[in-house]
Amino acid sequence: MQLHRCRVCGETFLGTDTPSHCPFCGAHREYFVDTRDYPEDLNEVQITEVEREDLLAAIELERANTRFYLALAGNRDNLKLASAYKRLAKVEAEHASLFCKLAGVSKPFDLLEPGHAADDWCVNIADSRAREQRATALYALFASRATNERIGEVFSAISDVEADHIVVDSIADSIAGC
Repeated sequence: MQLHRCRVCGETFLGTDTPSHCPFCGAHREYFVDTRDYPEDLNEVQITEVEREDLLAAIELERANTRFYLALAGNRDNLKLASAYKRLAKVEAEHASLFCKLAGVSKPFDLLEPGHAADDWCVNIADSRAREQRATALYALFASRATNERIGEVFSAISDVEADHIVVDSIADSIAGC
């Protein structure tokens, strides 16, 4: 057994092999390091005002997406889809927590409260896809203008994770028959 630590979210994974994606934040394999090589002060960064505003915008986006996915997770008419979106809610909440840590702010009080969703899975999956496309593009923009290397690394990694979620929406389309 080995301990692997995700450079993006800082969570530790116990296993014989490095996972393809972080089970907590979804970061890709290349962001895992041996726990002994993880710098404990990694998230103690000085940020510009632009980076702070970008982090605050990201927190709000992740808060909204977490709450939306929790609403989908509560929809009991398709347990396969509900389970998938419950997992996405956890990943999005992890992103919000990381962005809060980097911005030096508290987590939103309602982060884990379900929001609102439509009664139609196809409508919700289309909404999810639009949310993930927006997040992917926005985080790529934030990464490109970051002057702090750590902020750029995090936004780049999370942009890739959000792109992975678009693939999940494609799979969900076929499950829902959209």
